[in-house]
Amino acid sequence: MSSETLAHQGSSNVSATIHIGASSISLLIFIPHEDGSSEQIDFLEQSAPIAHDVFSRGKITRTTIERCVNILTGYKQTLTEFVPVSAINKIRVVATNILSESSNIEVFLNRIHIGCDLDVEILDDGEMTRLIYLKTRRRLSDTPSMKSRTTLVLHVGPGNTRAILLKNGKITSYSSYRLGVHRTGERISSTSGRPSNYRKSVRSQIQGVLDSLIDEYRDEDIEHIVLIGYEIQLLRPHIKHFKDKSCSINALKELCDEASEMNDDEIVRSFQVDYQTAEAILPALEINLAVSEAFEPKRLHIPESDYEEGLLHDLNIIPSLSGDFSDEVLRSTEKVAEKYQVHMGHARQVARISLSLFEQLGDLHKLSRHDALLLQIAAILHEVGGFINNRAHHKHSQYIILNSEIFGLPKADVEIIALITRYHRNSVPKPTHSLYKDLDTHNRMRVSKLASFLRMADALDRSHSNKVKSIEIRTSRRRIHIYLQQVADAHTERLAMRSKGDLFENIFGLQINLVEDKLS
Repeated sequence: MSSETLAHQGSSNVSATIHIGASSISLLIFIPHEDGSSEQIDFLEQSAPIAHDVFSRGKITRTTIERCVNILTGYKQTLTEFVPVSAINKIRVVATNILSESSNIEVFLNRIHIGCDLDVEILDDGEMTRLIYLKTRRRLSDTPSMKSRTTLVLHVGPGNTRAILLKNGKITSYSSYRLGVHRTGERISSTSGRPSNYRKSVRSQIQGVLDSLIDEYRDEDIEHIVLIGYEIQLLRPHIKHFKDKSCSINALKELCDEASEMNDDEIVRSFQVDYQTAEAILPALEINLAVSEAFEPKRLHIPESDYEEGLLHDLNIIPSLSGDFSDEVLRSTEKVAEKYQVHMGHARQVARISLSLFEQLGDLHKLSRHDALLLQIAAILHEVGGFINNRAHHKHSQYIILNSEIFGLPKADVEIIALITRYHRNSVPKPTHSLYKDLDTHNRMRVSKLASFLRMADALDRSHSNKVKSIEIRTSRRRIHIYLQQVADAHTERLAMRSKGDLFENIFGLQINLVEDKLS
């Protein structure tokens, strides 16, 4: 789309996402739509040796930092060629989590902030897992037969490898390993340069972690493996004998054999990559091949799309807009609750009532669909702290959630959920409370609103008997009337609401009135 066309159509909703990756920095300029989709305007990518610095030196060199500043400055200039700065809706900058291993990460982030007026968000494991899941769902849609098979999804990243196991299209387990393309390559180079038998050196370097991965899934009859990653997707056109969007292990091994005979100059020419990427080609091929050979699946699947461009598109998909993803998150949440012996009947009832309150009071709270998902998760987990001790279990719940992994959720979301559960009973949020005091005003209000719904829902199942089948809400000038369907006597719920309805009443200025069903 040209700048003239964009200007003619109107440019008030132009957004941009920048990804500071392991060996490159990429930019996606797009127009987001209300249904969660987007229209791409432009995509750019330039190399930057971040992973090389982090894994070889333990920090990012000044030269690399200044290269990143120059690239980002140029990207901002590119944006102004399409639309005026004032017309840009949002610029989101995310970075690979290998930055967290750099000893001078603060220097890097501060330099970007000062030099480019941009704040960088580090992608954590939860967000990366969600992005891998989105790629996997597309693969399942393209290959319906995989939905009835046992499939291992393998994402070999620059520093870590993530594995997701699916059975009949549903996630049954996932895990992460300290095994990465650049991490492996730099370890080998730092000890001996490039050895004559490079493939043997890679296998030796990864064997310990590979054994752990194999042990995790050795009892599974894995029929398909989906290989995801920057390098392996870049190499897909060079793998021979692709059939029905998949290939055999032998086809991958053949490419690995060919690449192992090349030096860096030959890799650059043959695969049309820069030298930073060339250094990662052999470790990427060997790691993916080693895992594939260990499980001997019938077929290997590699997405056709460009990894980096796809990543930037997926970053702009709000988690709650993907129904399948929300289902997987809730399924993972229930597994956490079951692990800590939660009364699941009560947990599901509170989640159901919480969601009903949220949906019927939308005009009042003005929160997002994603907030509804976080509320459901908090409702399911609000009593996990009872596993430690029923006394002050709300505080124990906060601790357990903060130290648990919920599939596909970034750390920021987990912290919000932990706080919501912290306030499902006893004290309401206070500025002196740890974690809550670190939130900005917007997120403090989110926590307070969502916690108020959780408190109300918990009060409506005070007896843990699923007594309330459904609710209908009507509001008047000073009150909110909650009609309890098929409940003739709400004495217990009314008593509980007196102690738990305070947060809602203080926030929204409406008194809660429970109304029994007179026909019951």
